[in-house]
Order: sequence, then structure tokens, then C-alpha cells
Amino acid sequence: MATNPTEPAHSMPRRVVLIDFDWQDADLLPELLRRPGVSVRLVAGERAEDPGVRVAELCGLPRTFDLADLTREIFDLALVGECSSRRTQLESLLLALSTPCQTPQEFLRGFENEPAAHPAIEAPLALHAATLEHTLGGGDFDSLLEQALPDLGEDAPIAYESPRAVPHPTVRILSMEDFPSRESRGHLERALKDLVTTSGAGTAELHEGDNASLQLVAQVGPEDKLLRGLVDLAHELGTPQVVTRMSEPGKGRAWGAWPFQTTQRRGVLAAAAIDPEQGWARWQEMVEELRTTWDEEDREKASASFPFTPLRAAGWLQADDFGKRIELSLERHRRDHMRFEIHRLDFPDSPAAVDAMCGWLPGQLRDTDCITRPSERSVLLLLAGASEGFAHVRRRLLALWDTAWRDVGGGPPAPALVDQHVALAGPEDAEAFLAAAGAWLTHA
Repeated sequence: MATNPTEPAHSMPRRVVLIDFDWQDADLLPELLRRPGVSVRLVAGERAEDPGVRVAELCGLPRTFDLADLTREIFDLALVGECSSRRTQLESLLLALSTPCQTPQEFLRGFENEPAAHPAIEAPLALHAATLEHTLGGGDFDSLLEQALPDLGEDAPIAYESPRAVPHPTVRILSMEDFPSRESRGHLERALKDLVTTSGAGTAELHEGDNASLQLVAQVGPEDKLLRGLVDLAHELGTPQVVTRMSEPGKGRAWGAWPFQTTQRRGVLAAAAIDPEQGWARWQEMVEELRTTWDEEDREKASASFPFTPLRAAGWLQADDFGKRIELSLERHRRDHMRFEIHRLDFPDSPAAVDAMCGWLPGQLRDTDCITRPSERSVLLLLAGASEGFAHVRRRLLALWDTAWRDVGGGPPAPALVDQHVALAGPEDAEAFLAAAGAWLTHA
């Protein structure tokens, strides 16, 4: 069994995975959990009735039966049951992952700081890598072994060598291949794992959804309650939320959640326990790259069907969101000449009546209509279809305004609304349409 190589002291607890514990090993779990500086992140076994898995369930620890889960988080140490039937296979897997391993008895006897030894089966790293690929991918072992044969010389390395430190590594997301689309959960998790490895973070999560709620689409590392709270706060407020730990353990490490928004979706990229030497500013840069690539994808899909796009936001829109709908209307018109109109409604100086009117307005419009309120006394409507369609909307709006005016004590008749509008009926209208929208959104 390989022993843990000498490691410098860390301010963060050592992240430990427990694998294939029998009853004798499981009896040591309480002592492991009480040991200072140890954080048991995962318990792995072959089946639900394994002793280690059953005790882990009683202790509320994360459990798995899939060895591929060992690649989804960075572990500082693996404790493998001495009587495990998969011990040799596990040693190869962990060696290929550069994760030191011991028996739980060796660890508790204080042997973790002894010099590293070879695995029980000495073999070149290429053979261990072939074993890893066979374990995780299920490929043909003979073919994998044949590919590894050129590296099986006498000088082939058989022990893990510490990688050279690269000062201030740069993380860049250059394309959708680097940070794939949300439909590819597996690719997203692999991308997150790369980001975690480079930044020294303990956990990374990607959430996406709409204005109402988010859902977790990719995660690397264990659940972090502080991170969960920051994600909710970032989604609610729409601003980055970053906190730094001021005390040990983990002094100086940062937890952050960075929100972003695309044409159709909202999302939050979050990371826990970011290494202060790597810095959290890179995560902010990553969010902008992610937002850009996803927005390009969303716009391409949305422009062909706007304003009938799925998951479109209902109700009042912020000015930026309304501006994006204007751009989509121009793209849709270029595709198939669909007609659009923007109406600017200016109300009299009666704040109470205008507020009442605006409170009821979203319920009186069609699902495809877009509305925003650039000022206290004006409302913008973006409508699709023939000009006759607005006549029905106008009648409802006038009746609603009359009701709002009377409810706040105004005498009949209600003062008239001022309706300015611009239409996008042909390519020659595009410039004026966009100019009017920009002016009205900035209250001009």
C-alpha cells in the first residue's frame, strides 16, 4: 500500500475519501471524524450493504458505489480498507489521479508523514493509467495495455512525482468547447473540475434558470452551505457576492457567487474555499466569458422564434432586457419580415393612478407582449403582428386607465394618454425603429 508523501501543513482540513471499509475499518470511523484537520468528503463501497457504506449512512456522510466519482473532486488522501478485494485496482486508479493512499490503521498510527513507498504492485505509470481508463471508461483492457506498451521500459516511472509549481496560472475560457453548453452536463462538470484544480477551490457549482428560480446543472466537490446562501443572494440581488474567511481553518480563502444573464436565462457560477494565492478575480472573468458564449447560443435560438421563445420572462422587464427584445425583433424581421411596433404611453401627473395602472397592466397583455417602465410617467410596449392587433390592446388599456383614475378619486372623464409609436414594417424602418427605442429607453 502506498503511503502518503510528505506534505506541507495546510490551513484547510485534509480532504479524505474512505474506500471499501470492512467492519474492522468501520469501527475506526468515529475516531477519523474526530481527528483534527480531517474532512471526510466521500465514502465509497461496492454495494449498499458494505459495512463502511452502512456506517457512513448513519453518520450522514456522502456515499457512492461508482469509482468514477473519485475523479469529481480533488482529494488530499484516500484511506483504502486493507482487506479490499479491489485494492490493486484502486491503487492504480489513485496513483493515476496523484492521490496518496493508506490503510486507515496506518493513518491513525501516525504514518502519514513517512516517505512515500511504491504501490503493492510495482508497474510503470502508463500501466496504472491504462487501469484507470479501463476502470472509468470500460474500454478494452488489452487494447489499452497495448497502447501503453511503448512506455513499459525499465526506465518508466513507477511512483508519483510532484508536479512543478506554475506561478499564477491563467485560466481562460475561449469557446464553447472550453465551457460547453448547458445541455452537456458531463462536459460542464469536467470544465468545472479544471477550474477548481487551477484555482485551488474546494467546490464549484453552476446554476441556471429564470427570474423565479435556479437549478443546479453541474457541481464539483461536496455541498457547501455557505455557498448555497451566496448563490441565492446573488440570484436575488443580481450582484456578485464574495466573502473571505478571517479565521482558521481556511483563513484568507474566499467563497464567491457571480450572477450572469443571457437573452433567455439567468445563472450563477459559484466557488468555495478559493486559494488566496490564485485569487477569485479570475472567476469573475470566467463568468463574463460564460455569459457571452451562452448568450450567443440563446440569441441564435431565440431570433428564429421571437417573440414565441420558450422560457421568456413575463411581466415588467428591466431596460436592458427590453433592449435585448428590441434587438431580437430586428433579427426576426430580417429573417422573415415579421412586423413589430413599439408604443410609448405617457401618463398625466398622477403617481397613485399610474402606479395602480402599472400594477394591473401585465395581466391585461398577451404572453408575447413586452413591457418596461423607463420613467414614473411612461410605459413602453413591444408588440408583434399586424397593426390591427394593437386596437384590441388599446381598448383594454383605456378601460384600465379609467378604472385606475376613478379608484384614486379622480373625477370623470380620465385625462387622455399620449400614445407615440414606431413600426418595423420593412427593412427601411429598421434604423428609425432602433433610434426611437433607444431614445425612449433613456427617457429622451
